[in-house]
Amino acid sequence: MKLDSFARAGACALAVFGCSSAKHPAPAAELDAGTPPVVTPPDAGPTRIGSWTYYGEGQGLSKDVRDASPDEGGNVYVAGGDALYAKQRAGDQFLRFDWQNAGLSRKCNDPAQMNVDFPTTPFFQCPVNSVGGAAPGKAIVGFDGFGHEGDGGASWALETGGADVVAFDPAKGTLARTRHVLTAAPPHVICDNGHTEWVTTCLEPPPVLGQPPLVLWFWENGRRLTRRIRRVVVNHDPSSQLYGDVWMGGNHGTLQVLLNNAPARGWVDTVDPAFGFDAKWQEAKDVWEHVHPAVDNPAVPGDIIVGEGYGVSIDPRNGQPWGSNGIRTTGMFGYPDLVHRQWGFSTNTLAVWPEFPLGDDIRSISHCPDGLLWVASTSHGLARIDTDNLALLPVRFPLPGGAGALTVACDPDGSLWVGRAAGGVLRFRNGQFEAIDPTPAAPAFASQPVLNIQFDVWTTPRIVYFAHGASTDAQGLVTAAGGVAAYDGP
Repeated sequence: MKLDSFARAGACALAVFGCSSAKHPAPAAELDAGTPPVVTPPDAGPTRIGSWTYYGEGQGLSKDVRDASPDEGGNVYVAGGDALYAKQRAGDQFLRFDWQNAGLSRKCNDPAQMNVDFPTTPFFQCPVNSVGGAAPGKAIVGFDGFGHEGDGGASWALETGGADVVAFDPAKGTLARTRHVLTAAPPHVICDNGHTEWVTTCLEPPPVLGQPPLVLWFWENGRRLTRRIRRVVVNHDPSSQLYGDVWMGGNHGTLQVLLNNAPARGWVDTVDPAFGFDAKWQEAKDVWEHVHPAVDNPAVPGDIIVGEGYGVSIDPRNGQPWGSNGIRTTGMFGYPDLVHRQWGFSTNTLAVWPEFPLGDDIRSISHCPDGLLWVASTSHGLARIDTDNLALLPVRFPLPGGAGALTVACDPDGSLWVGRAAGGVLRFRNGQFEAIDPTPAAPAFASQPVLNIQFDVWTTPRIVYFAHGASTDAQGLVTAAGGVAAYDGP
């Protein structure tokens, strides 16, 4: 597999997903076409009931659906645990892609050998956990690494998971990795105001070409903590310099970013070997990690609780990322500061349900076009945050029957789609909840919990995609398959 080194001439040619409309057009991708995909024999096609279309195993998907996302060309990607699945907007069948036919990264190995520098067992592909569609034919795939932030281990063990940038050619039916993204990565650190040593790191002068790099532990080793990518969110505003930036939420790190067209924005990434860094850190190019709001652990003095970054959303008005780790919710300020390296959280990190000091149990967040931020809690329901006036208390909207909310997504028309924690879908509009109950003819997965909701806004009418997760037993084995539902009604 030929990796894209992003070494083409011209700053815009370095962009992962192309440049904003104010810049140069994106170049053609340099890809290894890979081997033919694995194709599931077609059946009678997806189930269509009114404005709903349902895709499951009969359309080539795995049982273990974890996420679904369209790109700007209408191609649809599904994170299926064992592989990435993709199809054209109008297609009925998904194609299956993995390390064998698409070159997806193989970063996982036997956890029993975490402390062995050179494992005796072969590396394998980590589970495909999340996905975010980007420019037409482009997506970023998040993997499920293993271990926890406090775990030690050999260098490879601290780099499991991460993400791949991929390119899909629907006409040829092929998909290929263009680069791996090391999210547990040196030498970049997003600094926050609460950690003096990290602020000091950020305030050090940047490396100079031809001189030794800064001898700072974080810059040479990274924090090596975020390796399980739970959520991938891409900036889709082509009029902004932030177009194509990829914000990811994961274990430990609520927010980390893969900058898209950094060179065109005047940001020189010092991971370049010319600055003295080992060439192996090219997988960390343009990655800046990580920040999280945290609370003190009352059971362990000196310890903090950081949760996992399931909730990630980008304010459509200004590109500001917001994140929630199930404990606190907050946004980034100072992004993007292309002169200084100090980015940080808003000083006002929010406890949306402060009567539960160790956790809001937020698993999803979403901005509406007006900038209002909605959050979904598996324990408490919905709440709305005015991000322009954080002094105002969040407005709470309990779900009917006191149910919890697993996912929330703001439709372009301003209504809300809500995935109930116990399964099923609600729509909230005009101040009222309405249950979207599947008909008896719908597949069984249509009643299962929705892990993510995303929109294809590049077609008329827009399409809403729902990733219904699988049911599993205590050992994690799938007992009822998941699937994807698509809605193109009003």
